[in-house]
Amino acid sequence: MRLGVVSLGIIVLIVLSVVPTVGFVNALYGTKIIDGNLNDWGTLDLVSRGVDSTVPGANLDNLYVAWDDEYLYIAIKTNNTAKYWPDYGIAIDINPGSASGGSSDPWAKKIYFNGTYLPEYIVYAEAQDGQITWMELRKWDGSSWQFVGNMKDVGDYEYIGGDSGIQTIEIKIPWSTLGGKPSNLALISWVAGNNDGDSAVDTLPVDPDVNYPSTGNSEWTDSDTLTNFITLPLAPKTIDGDLSDWAGYELVAKDNLGYGVDGGNLSSFYVSYDDQYLYIALEANNNANWDMAYGIGIDVDPGSGNGYTGTSDAWGRSINFEGGYAIDYELYTWWDKSQAKPTVDGQENVAFLPWTGSGWEYKKVGDVGGSFAWTGNSSIGLKTLEIKIPWSAIGGRTNKIAVITWVTGGGGSAVDVLPESSVVADSGNEWGDSDTFSNLTVIEIPIPKPELAVSISSNVLNVEQWQPANLTITVENLGEVDAQNVTVELFDDDNLIKSWIVNVSAKGNISLSYTYEYSKAWGTHELKAVVDPNNEIEEVNENNNIATLKIDVGRIAKTQNDLVKMGVYVWPKLYWPKYQQTLDIMENLSAMRLPEKYMQQIEEFKLKLNESQELYNEGQNLISMPHYELRGATKIFSAYSRLLRLQKEIESFLEIAEKEDLVSKLTKTVDGNLDDWSAETKVAEDTQGFGQDGANLKALYVDYDDTYLYVALTTDNKASWRVAYGIGLDYKEGGYTGNTDAWDRKMAFTRGIDAQMYFYWKGEFFGEKGTDSIEAAQLSIWNGTSWERYDIAEIGFIAWTGKVNGLQTLEVAIPWEVLGGKASKVYITAWVTGSSAGDSAVESLPDDPSMHDSDNEWGDQDNISTFAEVQIQ
Repeated sequence: MRLGVVSLGIIVLIVLSVVPTVGFVNALYGTKIIDGNLNDWGTLDLVSRGVDSTVPGANLDNLYVAWDDEYLYIAIKTNNTAKYWPDYGIAIDINPGSASGGSSDPWAKKIYFNGTYLPEYIVYAEAQDGQITWMELRKWDGSSWQFVGNMKDVGDYEYIGGDSGIQTIEIKIPWSTLGGKPSNLALISWVAGNNDGDSAVDTLPVDPDVNYPSTGNSEWTDSDTLTNFITLPLAPKTIDGDLSDWAGYELVAKDNLGYGVDGGNLSSFYVSYDDQYLYIALEANNNANWDMAYGIGIDVDPGSGNGYTGTSDAWGRSINFEGGYAIDYELYTWWDKSQAKPTVDGQENVAFLPWTGSGWEYKKVGDVGGSFAWTGNSSIGLKTLEIKIPWSAIGGRTNKIAVITWVTGGGGSAVDVLPESSVVADSGNEWGDSDTFSNLTVIEIPIPKPELAVSISSNVLNVEQWQPANLTITVENLGEVDAQNVTVELFDDDNLIKSWIVNVSAKGNISLSYTYEYSKAWGTHELKAVVDPNNEIEEVNENNNIATLKIDVGRIAKTQNDLVKMGVYVWPKLYWPKYQQTLDIMENLSAMRLPEKYMQQIEEFKLKLNESQELYNEGQNLISMPHYELRGATKIFSAYSRLLRLQKEIESFLEIAEKEDLVSKLTKTVDGNLDDWSAETKVAEDTQGFGQDGANLKALYVDYDDTYLYVALTTDNKASWRVAYGIGLDYKEGGYTGNTDAWDRKMAFTRGIDAQMYFYWKGEFFGEKGTDSIEAAQLSIWNGTSWERYDIAEIGFIAWTGKVNGLQTLEVAIPWEVLGGKASKVYITAWVTGSSAGDSAVESLPDDPSMHDSDNEWGDQDNISTFAEVQIQ
């Protein structure tokens, strides 16, 4: 079955902020231009529609509300046809239900409030002959209404009026003025007479206490108690399955025709958004618990033809789309009646299915940073489903999206859909036919604002007497609206040195030039270019209106002057302590028993040290002589610089010498060949043939001398897998006893582990070739609160053998000094794990029972209690 190609889509106009070019941040949800023009207010901003009051000059039509992080925006549209002198009021309850506001009117009207809503703030405007002559904000202080300020000073407002009276009013109020952005607020607006004792003749939302058509002229002066506020949730949606925080204006489709079946009956479809997320919710009116699939389709660029247009959807149902719609993303969940919950692959979840251009990518909502919640039970099946998807997961916020939701069985086609379409009820075999949908909810996002950005550059960054800086200030308008009479100012530090007035067309730019001359104000100057410094132009983002550039003035003269000062006051104080320090290192070198080949290098160090001292003395003599100060300072600096370089050379040489000294103390040859290990050093062996082809430990060896602890491993590996080999040491009181080890493997120990060694073998991993070698070898020492990590090759010695058959032998020597001193006893265990954090061991030496307690041995939790004990003599 097919529906005609003419779309019956519900068009929902949502006005968001300008989406600027990459590199500039979008404005937040609902930012409005305050100009009296309501073209940038959309259908979801329309929170209340009025009824005809029949009063030509006091006839409210629509109430709009929006907000962003800085402002609350309110707009009123009228159906006025005459220019009366009425007063317009807006009551704002920022804490509905708390009874913390006032119950009376601040302008002496016979307007009152009680019940759930007591406003803390009231905006009042006075209109005369189609003009707003005054607008102010009042605040309830607990006992009376206090004047906050003129709305032009507090926030801003604009209007459109004339011979037909006030047509529109737009207001923005800073959240800071209202005490911060609340999680929700309630408000009501009215139009009343301009005299004390007058009352309301029309309200938005329509209040039952105000009804001019039935009351007549007495409505101007009767007593009105307003209770029908509209409550607006401002906080991000709470994804909990409870749809009470969804407003009526977020309902984009509902069941009016009664399609659906007992176990698959959609009743309401909601869409909302903020700057981070797209929110979608559906409500079902099921009266049976059936196995059903619930799907949601999202077209992020309707009309483009990009997206999926095949004959079946992401879950293989006979559902397709036309009328210019091509689905880019689908959300799917299976209501499992036996579990009475929405599932994917048998687990509670919602699938997130992007169309890649050639197929559907299979993800879960949580994989892309989203979440979901639901309500339902085993009697009625699914009741509500609430989902949030990051804009980033669907390619970022776009200027238009189209959405649809449907419910199907285990195959076939849809039995219900929102927005409604007769294609779900035109067949005697509705479960098994094919459905083509062309009726989607379309959300359009117009972009009405300019977006100004400024940059500053220079041909040089150092200004001297012979070299000025030629500055270029570039102003760009990244928006879709021309910007007129834009002020651009240039500051030297905080001093204004130039200003311009320019016009910048949409998507255009202009360049301004300025020559910055040398001055005697040596030092670094911050040049600051500011566009629209007084925020006279409403933009998407005000954070890119300032650009800075640092320029050095008189650098050469200042450098020379500073150099002489350093030579007189600073470097002499630094030189001699550093000289003595270097001399001490030289003495330590001379005291070491080094091979003869190093003695020539030591003599060269001594020569360089003497040369540095001679150069320093020459500089000291010159710096006190007129006209030779700079030369003397240069020599002193050169002497000090040479001394610093010499010390680094000596320290590097000392590391090499100390390493060679350590090598000389080895009593084993650390080369991966274990021929020099005796049978007595074997502390554990696998005699049962445990392990797997690429993770198969054979034997563990331990030996020692006064300088080193030696540890060796052998394996029976027959394949090169991507694994990690670990060795745990307990040699003193205390130690680590957590549930994950130093490399975040799921390894726990009954003994406190003082040190761990880990070796990452990069073999093959599910078809991905590796290097068949040890890529990392690390010693981690527990300090009581965290692991201190060392590269074993830098603090000790390591050697190994192995290649295409994986690791065969491993041999390490760790200085006792690194471990905190020679121990009297060492408890040791070795294991092999997977290559990633969260893996666990599959074999250990000595063999431990925790290696045999799970079918998922690569990923279970292991608690090693079996250690080899080594007495240290």
